Amino acid sequence: MTGGFQGDWQEVASGLRLALVGLTSEGQVDYSNPLEIKDPSLLRGYWMELLPVAAEGSYQVVAYRDEDNNGHFSRGDTVLGDTCSRYLLYANGSGDKLYWAGTLRLLRVRHGWNGYDAAQEGEPYQAALYTGFDLYRQGQRP
Repeated sequence: MTGGFQGDWQEVASGLRLALVGLTSEGQVDYSNPLEIKDPSLLRGYWMELLPVAAEGSYQVVAYRDEDNNGHFSRGDTVLGDTCSRYLLYANGSGDKLYWAGTLRLLRVRHGWNGYDAAQEGEPYQAALYTGFDLYRQGQRP
């Protein structure tokens, strides 16, 4: 998956980390430290590898500062930005399923990763590469 850094990231570029944070039936889960390449200052973009299998749920990319230095997104870490209305949905099977995407929504998904833009209210989609998952600073969202 790829996206850009939108807004002013200059003051927080140092120590910035990314995590894929999800809401599942088991509660909040995160996949911290996936393979990632990020450059908020010069190229203003990032690339992140998605896991081949995940817990079923809705996910967003979160940019954060690891305040407790444990290498994972956890309670107490400062969230610097997220992908706003853009979600990645992981499905263990195909069909109509409930997901949190700003509100609780019944969405038709296929097995594996599905992209979804809650602002557009279209249908979930599958892609070889999910693009346009831009990160917006808190307080600078569209």
